[in-house]
Amino acid sequence: MTIYLIRHTEVGVGRGICYGNSDVALADNYPDQLARIQTNLLAPPDLIWSSPLSRCRQLAQDLAPPDTVIQFDERLREYHFGDWEMLPWTDIPRAALDGWMADFVTNAPPGGESFQALANRVGAFWQEQILPLASPEGPKTVYLVAHGGVIRTLLCLFLDLSLHNAYRLHLDYAAVSKVTIQQGTYQVGYINR
Repeated sequence: MTIYLIRHTEVGVGRGICYGNSDVALADNYPDQLARIQTNLLAPPDLIWSSPLSRCRQLAQDLAPPDTVIQFDERLREYHFGDWEMLPWTDIPRAALDGWMADFVTNAPPGGESFQALANRVGAFWQEQILPLASPEGPKTVYLVAHGGVIRTLLCLFLDLSLHNAYRLHLDYAAVSKVTIQQGTYQVGYINR
């Protein structure tokens, strides 16, 4: 089974705004970025899974051929920054930001979640919804439309990387990464195309 991990396109919020789990609009360049994504997808999907946030929902719908099933799962939502959502990063108290950044894997923003909590919910989704499909009778191609944090946690799983290294994996907006599952083994074909 081949899975294309597709990061949503740019969003219509100003630079420097913390917006993880918030539902924000797409940027005006969406049509151009959609076309870029389409050139990086080598096979049509048999199934699409998506975050329910509108920036992913719209993309999933636009990528879906007629009659393709699109399923949405709350566990694919982006990292939850809690009280920091929709604030300029410069408005977050420096001491609070430094404390979180010292160990973002286990520390959570006030009212938010740790990166480990994100990885746990994404991992549960993967175990329950994707791995059971990895059989000769299952779909050949799956699109997973999600967010940078979600895709990074999956890539850490596939590459057996510590979550502390997640942000060493650069993912552009509208980037496509490809992974195959063969006999229970992950093979990452490419990242960030």
